[in-house]
Amino acid sequence: MSDEKSIEYLECKGISKLTNVANQEILERNENLEYYKDIFYQCGKCGTCRTVYQQNKWPRICPSGEFGKFEAYYLGGKNLLTWAVSTDKLKWSEKLAKIFYQCSVCLACTQQCQIPEIHNYAGEWLMAMREKAVQLGFGPMPEQAKYTEHILKENNPYMENHEDRLNWLPSHIKQTPDAKLAYFVGCTSSYREQGVAIATSEILNSLQVDFRILKEEKCCSSPVYMTGQTEKAKKIAEKNVKAFKDAGIEKIITSCAGCYRTWKDTYPNKFGLDHGIEIVHLPEFLLEKLNSGELKISNNKTPLKITYHDPCHIGRHMGIYEQPRDVLKRIPGIELIEMDRNRQNAWCCGSGGGVRSAFNELSSFAANERIEEAKMTTAEAIVSCCPFCLNQFKNNIKNNEIQALDLSELVKRVI
Repeated sequence: MSDEKSIEYLECKGISKLTNVANQEILERNENLEYYKDIFYQCGKCGTCRTVYQQNKWPRICPSGEFGKFEAYYLGGKNLLTWAVSTDKLKWSEKLAKIFYQCSVCLACTQQCQIPEIHNYAGEWLMAMREKAVQLGFGPMPEQAKYTEHILKENNPYMENHEDRLNWLPSHIKQTPDAKLAYFVGCTSSYREQGVAIATSEILNSLQVDFRILKEEKCCSSPVYMTGQTEKAKKIAEKNVKAFKDAGIEKIITSCAGCYRTWKDTYPNKFGLDHGIEIVHLPEFLLEKLNSGELKISNNKTPLKITYHDPCHIGRHMGIYEQPRDVLKRIPGIELIEMDRNRQNAWCCGSGGGVRSAFNELSSFAANERIEEAKMTTAEAIVSCCPFCLNQFKNNIKNNEIQALDLSELVKRVI
């Protein structure tokens, strides 16, 4: 794709700005359903939310719609349903709630929509509909309620014990007890993809960075918030913020895309928790250290053809596209081959928004399509910056046809 870095994105988002559009209405984000009630009807039912707009072959973009195979599962259908319940023309039901939960909230549909207000804000009412479902007792889905209960009890959604959260931590990892920098590991790296946590910690040690991992770390609350359980998620967030502020933490590094988005965007902008802590995702940190010369990469080439998968939570949700690619391009021997759908047009891995827990068939459908797209590039590995995406690919790759790696694991190999 030509000159990707020149694309202009919405503020703090990875959704591209529509150009040559006059009089776009400027609205607040993270508001309730009532706030957006005058926009839903603007949907033109044109179908651009189904495919990559104006791209060769118009490849499909919505896992929910392609799996559900009915209009209700695409953004256009969801807009109509949202308008209907907001004007009392349709009553809430379990079936209606299920339609809105059968969606990873990847925001690919909003990227494709060419109606300015829907393009800019549809993600806000997709979340507001989940909040309303919870308020009315139709949400979350039973599987999501189950892991929420465990998060409230044991601080993770994986049915693991909180006391085991740091079992992955090797004895050779050096921490500084009074460091102002913390590594927020996250639940997936702590319990499922521990190689990411180990690689990240070893990279920090190799850079002689003073950091620490707080025993008080809890689930960031993303799995709870993304399923519409805003009040419960906020209470979890408040405990995290208090623990890190009380510890004197001024900066947090994350290796999880969901944790990054939650700490940097959801905490202050949805929950009103202006914690004042600097939040940095690992690829941002690595690129900074490469540019300063502090991070030294070996000149020994290990030829490897890779393709990069854009996690939704740092991509369309937060606008981090180039930093991981810039790091990968600095590694000798790496050949980066892009999938047709990349950056703001990337196909979702299918694991977010509570989909993987409640709608496993949809989740696997999305993952398998992305894996097949990666294989078509002839890459030997699919690389990402999200342990949730990594775990999703590992669970769906068959017969070792392609590797799944995290950026942290790849960088650790060459320093």
